[in-house]
Amino acid sequence: MSAPQDTVEAPPGSPTRGQSAFAVALLAVLYLWVFPYHPAVNNPNENVRLYMTVALVDDHTFAINRVESTWGYTNDKSIVNGRLFSSKAPGTSYLGVPFYWALTKITGRHALPPPPEAAPPARANPAAARPLLDRTRLVYFLRLCTNVLPGLVFAWFWHRFLGRQTRSRALRESVFFATMAGSSLFAYSEVFAGHAHNAFCLGAAMMALCAVSEGDREALNRGATRRTRAGLFFLAGLFGAACTMFEYPAATATLSLALWIAALGVEQRKGLLWLAGALLPLAATLAVKHHPKAALACAAGALGLYAATLSWQSVARLASAGVGGAIPTGLTLFYHHRCFGSPFKPGYSYLENPQFREETSQGFFGATQFSWEAGLRLWFDPAFGLVPSTAIFVACVWGFGAYLKPVWLDGALSPQQRLRRDLASALLGAIAVGTLAKMLLVGRAHSVNHDGLHAALGPWVVAFLAALLGAAILRARVPLRPNRALGAVMLLSTMGITRLIGMMNNWRGGWQVGPRYLVTLVPVLGLTALAALDGVWRAEPRDKAWARPAVTALAAGGALSSMLLTGLASAWFPHIPVEYTAPFFEMVLPLLRSGYVPHNAGHFLFHLEGLRAMWGFFLAFAVIAAVLLRGDARRPLAVLAQSLATLAFTLLFLVPSALAVRPENAAVTRYVKSAFEPALPRVTPPSAQAIARERVDETRARARRLAEAGDSASAMTAWLRAMQQSPGR
Repeated sequence: MSAPQDTVEAPPGSPTRGQSAFAVALLAVLYLWVFPYHPAVNNPNENVRLYMTVALVDDHTFAINRVESTWGYTNDKSIVNGRLFSSKAPGTSYLGVPFYWALTKITGRHALPPPPEAAPPARANPAAARPLLDRTRLVYFLRLCTNVLPGLVFAWFWHRFLGRQTRSRALRESVFFATMAGSSLFAYSEVFAGHAHNAFCLGAAMMALCAVSEGDREALNRGATRRTRAGLFFLAGLFGAACTMFEYPAATATLSLALWIAALGVEQRKGLLWLAGALLPLAATLAVKHHPKAALACAAGALGLYAATLSWQSVARLASAGVGGAIPTGLTLFYHHRCFGSPFKPGYSYLENPQFREETSQGFFGATQFSWEAGLRLWFDPAFGLVPSTAIFVACVWGFGAYLKPVWLDGALSPQQRLRRDLASALLGAIAVGTLAKMLLVGRAHSVNHDGLHAALGPWVVAFLAALLGAAILRARVPLRPNRALGAVMLLSTMGITRLIGMMNNWRGGWQVGPRYLVTLVPVLGLTALAALDGVWRAEPRDKAWARPAVTALAAGGALSSMLLTGLASAWFPHIPVEYTAPFFEMVLPLLRSGYVPHNAGHFLFHLEGLRAMWGFFLAFAVIAAVLLRGDARRPLAVLAQSLATLAFTLLFLVPSALAVRPENAAVTRYVKSAFEPALPRVTPPSAQAIARERVDETRARARRLAEAGDSASAMTAWLRAMQQSPGR
């Protein structure tokens, strides 16, 4: 009989420090080599945060009026009595303040000239005429200190954490590189915005609370008293509340983590916790139904029942988490109070843009009725959906089931129990097949007219996923480090954020890589995908000899495809226009063919131009690909077979994006090239004598180059000449 779920031993074979250092070093080359900065896009998601950081240091105010008057108009602002403020959550701007302040002290420069009314004549104060900080270099410095370097620190702990969840090196590396270099987390680690910080904070809080849970379980197994672990609770509270400080929609993740912290504080009379949990939804229902006194009584009763489960040690734990959470919460409420007059009023109450103001005035700051189009496209749209962008996430539903599997199913079952489990599995399988067939029929019925497609398809997709989740709870193997509380928190966070963003008027969020509001969930989906894949990998080789090489090839193929589809877009142009349906084929490949590269270390350090300047990036990419292609194989023939299978899965995952290509989006690519920085050096047009000596293939090649550069008139002239040169004319 297998060990019960709560006493499973920690898996051996965790990564060595050298292995983690090697993986993070490869990732660091990708992150540090590129600087995708394209000021022509005028990205408001980054600009308002940058403006606020500069205003806090240079002007000692939250108002960004003077910064905007110097650097130019940006969107996403709030206006109160003529003063302009960032409408975004303040976390990223706060984080940039100490680094920008240190930069001004080290260099003796500021980003803005002194106000005219306060600037003395240059002869009286020569420092007033000192050169200013270059804006481009300032953006690079802030991105480096607040996004890139914290991302690499998170990557170290993330790699160590993933390594303790599986015995397979190949699965560990696949999930690590898929999440850090093959998801939209890469894009927002390269931009001065808060979406990546959300993911870092949620992942860090989960890792801290997992350490607490495992320590409590070990103490229980030894019959010892559990430790307070105040430091871990402080970090969990700090990072959990910071999720909301960096991006408001992550409040659902903060709430889920708070419930987990509260559950870890329970030490006695645990049955009362269930009663308290039952009273909370009742209190919420009564509050919605406008019965405030009854709702308050239910909430007070729930709080009293919960307090009866605590000990002095529990109080110390909760106090530590509360102190940690009070820091980002206090900073956020202070920002609201100083700028908008109330701690509980965010900037969305006072948006300057009339269209945005009208959208957010509906419902709860723009959250009205759930849209099936939003819910489905955020996850499954070929252009930007979370699953097509990072293919390894396709296994996450099975992983949720693995984490939520109950104790009584984890072990040897009696014949009657096995029969009931098999019958329930068969029923859920039939439901899944039936809903899948219904989805196909709905899609066929809307193949010509897509109006109403998402509304008709949505409930059946949810039914299919629910059936799959139920089957996973019954059949999936529990993770090596099982934790049902972690599974519940991850599921609540996923459902809560999806539901909230699906209710927003502006759920798409404009130009972006992937669904930027769901970047918070990248650690959750990576961990659940690893649990699903590792469960298959741990199948008995005598029964399923194909399982290990197949699942590692699947995982590696998903990681490689996501690094191509999402990683390259993140490094080249992390502001993908909404018109694209297949950004890799419609934008990334044309940019590469034309020789466009972002600002990069090869240019600044080695004075190289074009694709040659990206040699370090491509080398790190190739080494990562080699690591993934090898899998867990050791013998040469096995390595070859594993590599071929991985490449096959990679191509398979690229097919949906290839099928979604629209030739008419070439016009969008021409705009991207016009806004791209650094621009290609101007090429002297060939002389009339050179054109006269051109062969047909050379003329066609010149026509393609001119078309990609946006010179349609010259391209048409070249094409006509090529047609005249063709045989048979």
